[in-house]
Amino acid sequence: MCRLFGQHAHPGRDACEPLCSAENALRFQSHRHPHGWGIAWYVQGSPLVRRGILPAHADAAFVEAGREIRSAVVVAHVREASVGPVLRENTHPFVHDRWVFAHNGTVARFKDAPDVRERILAEIDPDLRGRIRGDTDSERCFYLFLTRLRARGGLEAPGVEAVRAALAATTDAVLRIADAVPSPKPSSLTFLVSDGRLLAACRRGRTLHAASDAGPRHAFVVASERIGRAPWSEVPEGGFVATEDGIRVVDAPLHAP
Repeated sequence: MCRLFGQHAHPGRDACEPLCSAENALRFQSHRHPHGWGIAWYVQGSPLVRRGILPAHADAAFVEAGREIRSAVVVAHVREASVGPVLRENTHPFVHDRWVFAHNGTVARFKDAPDVRERILAEIDPDLRGRIRGDTDSERCFYLFLTRLRARGGLEAPGVEAVRAALAATTDAVLRIADAVPSPKPSSLTFLVSDGRLLAACRRGRTLHAASDAGPRHAFVVASERIGRAPWSEVPEGGFVATEDGIRVVDAPLHAP
């Protein structure tokens, strides 16, 4: 398991607090998820990523990165490695152009079944396969999502519904391949994505919570665990949440009726 955090907020809102110092901050959660960390935020429309392979609670660079953030959108992750060694290449968030992606969960049988790995790779557009750098199931889920999103109109400023459909299609494809054979540990596919404008998350098999404040210093936050004193609510299994401005929030099933 891993832990993830995403925030779409007024750019002046402090992102370091939920990452580093709030009650149950992501840094504290890294005591149980110690296999590296990553934080992505946006500078002039492009993602900037800081990563480390030490536990976040033991790495001063994590706090330094948190203090550096001046961005409406932040995506962060602390890892408990289930697939792939502890390397920077295997550390979330993963990045492609403007898109960043974090995953909490594991694709069933990915580690032990070559056919699962090969069939997921075959679902990814050929030009995107060449962008894969690490060993994880998560990075392949990211490029599968981009493939599905590209098929729904492209990667440039898609709407919430296109992102929801692409995430749904990604989970469907992974389940069709990886869970066709029963496994004692079914696939868990809780995803968080952003292009710096839109922030979206879906829940399958791992916890996910959301909190929203539409005030002058507005914020929409999603996280694996509740952090601080925000008015958190649990995203239901099979749920989807998203915002394009940090104020108006879509809260719906991942799979549209």
